Amino acid sequence: MIKLKNREKNNLLILIVFTIATFFYFPRIILAKTTADSNINANVNAATANVNVNNNVDQTKKQAEIQQKQEQLNSVRTQINSYEKRSDILEQKTDTIQRLLGALDNEIKEAEEALQKTQREIDGVQRSLNDKENEIVVKEDDIEKRKKFLEEYMRKLDSLDKKSMVEVILEKPSFAEYFREMEDVVVFQEHLWELLASLNTDRNNLLKEKTAIEETKNEQMALYSMQDEQRIELDRDKKDREDLLAETQLEQNKIGDLVEKGTTVANRLTAEITALQSCGTKLDFGQALTEAKVVAQLTGVRAAFLLGVLKVESNMGNNVGGGTYKTDMNPAQWDRFKNICSEIGYEPSDKPVSRKPCYRNSKGDCTGWGGAMGPAQFMPSTWMGYKAEVAKVTGHNPPDPWNLRDALTAMGLKLAKVSGVTSHDRQAEHKAASIYLAGGNWERFGWYGDRVLKFADAYEGQVQGN
Repeated sequence: MIKLKNREKNNLLILIVFTIATFFYFPRIILAKTTADSNINANVNAATANVNVNNNVDQTKKQAEIQQKQEQLNSVRTQINSYEKRSDILEQKTDTIQRLLGALDNEIKEAEEALQKTQREIDGVQRSLNDKENEIVVKEDDIEKRKKFLEEYMRKLDSLDKKSMVEVILEKPSFAEYFREMEDVVVFQEHLWELLASLNTDRNNLLKEKTAIEETKNEQMALYSMQDEQRIELDRDKKDREDLLAETQLEQNKIGDLVEKGTTVANRLTAEITALQSCGTKLDFGQALTEAKVVAQLTGVRAAFLLGVLKVESNMGNNVGGGTYKTDMNPAQWDRFKNICSEIGYEPSDKPVSRKPCYRNSKGDCTGWGGAMGPAQFMPSTWMGYKAEVAKVTGHNPPDPWNLRDALTAMGLKLAKVSGVTSHDRQAEHKAASIYLAGGNWERFGWYGDRVLKFADAYEGQVQGN
């Protein structure tokens, strides 16, 4: 009975201890655990809040940078529009000057032809004048000869008049012969005077003709002088307009250079804005490095070079786009995009693509399209051109442009098309990177190749060190 009571006492003691522990010890443990859990949750929430705050800060900075670059882009495009309007005015001015020069050439040609015609007429008049002068000389010479004959006969006649009748009778056998000789002298004298008068008349007529010819020549010479002055004036006018044309074309060339430089700047700003507008899921650099090494083996393209392009295109696959196909993609690409998504099993509206940039046109409206897919930023039409080859290389069928390996493989295949890339030639890589951005216009986008190779150089050590 006593033992039983002792056992009961022990049980009662145990019960009392358990009761005390239940009410005093275990609540402390539970409270401590609850407090710890609360602290953990608070720390997680605080960390999450910090991440959200940092993300918000980063996003704010990104939006501010986008806004700044957009303003720069708008300013550049406004300047380009101004240059293009000036270029149009200069082009119209050039066309007008060239038309005037064409008309002046015709006038100068006509003036030269008129001068040549007048010169031919002057030459003809001069020949006529020379002929008349020769005729006058001949007439004057004939007159002079006739005068000498006449003077000789006059002297003979005078000598006969001075002889006495006795002298005449003694010299001549008969009077009849004397009178016959006298009659011949008189007749010859009269004939000679008539001939001399006729020669003088001819000479006077020739002198009149000569005077008329000289007047005609003087008129032709005056006409030639006027025509020559006109031609000289036309030549001077042509030279002035040629100088004006040269100045206008020089200004056109300068404006063209400014437009080209402005376009290069606008394209660079657009590319930077597009990159800043993208947003995506965080990827580990180690993962990107591993995949780049694998793809380097598959395509022959240097791993560091692949990482350089990946960094510029999508920040190592973290910025694959903040847009949607219906908002940012050219409708001409929609069917290809939906087929790509359908084959893989994606809902097209759920897959991110790059946002469309804002190219300001002459009216100030935004133009341009985005729509690039995945880490490699391939457009749907471009992806379709590489899809089969990517599937063959990776074994992924269908390949996924949002999958890092598939995207890097497509990138590698595209870069490898430039001769020298698989030999790791730096100039070839620079060209391939620029083509990756701009296609046939790659020579104007050397800055892109510079940027890619800068990152590639930075990654080369990490590629070799792993």
